[in-house]
Amino acid sequence: MRPSASRDSSTVDVVIVGAGVAGLAAMRLLEDAGIRTRVLEARDRIGGRIFTVHDDRLPHAIELGAEFLHGSAEETVKILQSARIAAFAIEGIRWRLRGGKLIHVGMWDRLHAVMRHLKTDGPDESFADFLARSPGGPSAGDARSFALQFVEGFHAADPRLISARALAHGGSPSEDPAEQRQMRIPAGYASVPEWLARGAEDRIVTETVVERIEWEEASVAVSARGRSGSTTIRARAAIVTVPLGVLFAADGDEGTIQFSPPLPIIEKMRTKLTMGCVARAVLLFRERWWTGKLSAAPSEGALDSMSYVFGGAADFPVCWTLHPAHLPALVAWAGGPTGARLYGITLDERRDRAVAAVAKNLGVTPRRVESQLVDCWSHDWDTDPFSRGAYSYPMVGGAGAAKQLARPIENTVWLAGEAADAAGRNGTVNGAIGSGWAAARKVAEVLQG
Repeated sequence: MRPSASRDSSTVDVVIVGAGVAGLAAMRLLEDAGIRTRVLEARDRIGGRIFTVHDDRLPHAIELGAEFLHGSAEETVKILQSARIAAFAIEGIRWRLRGGKLIHVGMWDRLHAVMRHLKTDGPDESFADFLARSPGGPSAGDARSFALQFVEGFHAADPRLISARALAHGGSPSEDPAEQRQMRIPAGYASVPEWLARGAEDRIVTETVVERIEWEEASVAVSARGRSGSTTIRARAAIVTVPLGVLFAADGDEGTIQFSPPLPIIEKMRTKLTMGCVARAVLLFRERWWTGKLSAAPSEGALDSMSYVFGGAADFPVCWTLHPAHLPALVAWAGGPTGARLYGITLDERRDRAVAAVAKNLGVTPRRVESQLVDCWSHDWDTDPFSRGAYSYPMVGGAGAAKQLARPIENTVWLAGEAADAAGRNGTVNGAIGSGWAAARKVAEVLQG
């Protein structure tokens, strides 16, 4: 779906900046309550950091942004049920390369052996400082290495910066199997924003970059630049759902939004929250070659049900398949400082590094991987001017920052999105939806009360 490129309209009840799931969820709730909205989106598509592409050679969605539903994901599941969209649990076997051999890894048990020592009270510290105290004792050295890889990859975080207290408050799945669950949408995550936008396409204006928001109590004027020129939309309130990296962008950078008067909360958050780095390459092959004979695998066919493999590649240390779908594709993934090292490289170089990493992680030669390669897809979220990073995480002292970011400003301006989810579900689609709904409910109370 591609809404109209530009439309000049002077007045609505609420203007929403950003057509990711936070903005679209807010729009849907407000429109259903009879409140007129206008959604302004800088990209030529909706979905934000949900970015699904399709290719006739692969009967499965290719995700270049959000891919998984983590844990119970109540808000997202509610939408999937209403939209009759199927999601499948990812089970399969997780493997790890050790000493040139692939072995099963009990991911959650290994992770919990370290993460259960995190404290929700007392002085905060970085995850790196937490690990330096050897939680779990001398026998947990390998588990600590695995926990480090998890925090860098799952949270896209620098362990020297991320808050250990925030991780203790839900940054690591509990021993509850429901919270350890991961699901995937074979038709594509983009089906979620498409369903939220259905029937309200005329409220959404794409290819329109918001440049300035002037506000005073009960009044906003949003100035934006589109393909057909500049426009100003006036409203009673604004919900701003752009990524944290855009809120933090320097004046003059593409995508920067100027607030007049400035919002002190944004400056305050610079020491509390930051954006993580991620690099991903989706590789399509002629066949599922990893199910054949591999010297690192215990037997031929042992990797038929492989979901993840955790290896030692410097560039992409984690790979996964599209299991339970038996399809010839692998995703190569790097987060945190490892992902940051791949900042700004070309697609060809990212592909070559991904091929080399897959080979190392599975104990085969790069030539074997390259000989099977058909195509590669990737998107650099760090250099994307309308994202400026993958997703947010709290730094030391920032465990409660999302709640502060979500507070209304003079009951006129709301900040929403995964970084502003008061429940602390940063970095997730579920957190973004929940944040959008929460902001919209408060706006509706103000406008209708």
